[in-house]
This record gives sequence, C-alpha cells and structure tokens, in this order.
Amino acid sequence: MFATGAVVTYRQRGWTWVSVGMALATIFIGLGSIVESFLLRIELTDDALIATDLTGRKRYPIADIEGVEDGKGGPPAIKLTSGRWAKLPSVGSNVGNSVRSWLKQTRP
Repeated sequence: MFATGAVVTYRQRGWTWVSVGMALATIFIGLGSIVESFLLRIELTDDALIATDLTGRKRYPIADIEGVEDGKGGPPAIKLTSGRWAKLPSVGSNVGNSVRSWLKQTRP
C-alpha cells in the first residue's frame, strides 16, 4: 500500500514529503518484516516448547501444557495447566497439528 501510494504521489506531484514518507515507510516495513521472519520460531524439544518472538523467548515445560487450540484466522494457543492461555507466534500453517503430534509423542 505504501509503495503504491509513493508511486502515485510521485507521478502526480514529484518528490514531496508525502511521497518520500511513503517510500521510507515501504523500506522500513519491508526490513522489519524480514527481521521478524528470522526471529519468529517455535522449537519442540524433548521436554519443552520454546516460543521465540519479537518480545523474547518463552519456555513452556511439557508438564505444564494441557492442550492446543486453533482459532479461526489466528495463530494457535496452548492451554496451560494453570488455566492460562499462551499465544504461539504465527510461523506458518498447521502449527497446531505439529504441536499436538509432538505432545502425543513426548508424553508418557
């Protein structure tokens, strides 16, 4: 959207503060998306699920995970034995199924 806005405003009036601002927003949002794609991660280890996003790294021991719930149009969340819900980073499709399979394989 910003790229289209930058092109349209540039073609209509040349380089103005609006077209420059939109071009810069395009660059910064693009770079931010690339950085985010390298940071977002879900690791399924033998004893814990480790979720890494832009705010940091959170570790959930397998004994504390009660189940996984997939919401429509959003990333899955894990239900903890304490009753809390923890949202997982959106790293792709079928994350909920992968976590469910991991839970079945690693639990006794």
